[in-house]
Amino acid sequence: MERLFDTRIDGVVAAERGLAGKPHPDTFLAAARDLGVPPAGAAVFEDAPAGMEAGRAGGFGYVVGVDRADQADALRAHGADVVVRDLAELLREE
Repeated sequence: MERLFDTRIDGVVAAERGLAGKPHPDTFLAAARDLGVPPAGAAVFEDAPAGMEAGRAGGFGYVVGVDRADQADALRAHGADVVVRDLAELLREE
């Protein structure tokens, strides 16, 4: 699956680079930097409230909460612009 991605910032890479974990935005900012994209021009997709906080703290343009654990309200309260249960919901026309 690695061939499908231009960069990877996971726990291993974060540890190697000394990046702070969420709610700090370090891992998201490192990914944006590696991709050459300003945070304001990027989206964060996360399933935890701490991830919402990290996306907000990093100045990301759009923060998507993925509700996998019936915590939509918490995701919104921590900064999600939108909350979906399935990413396909983002493709629906309104």
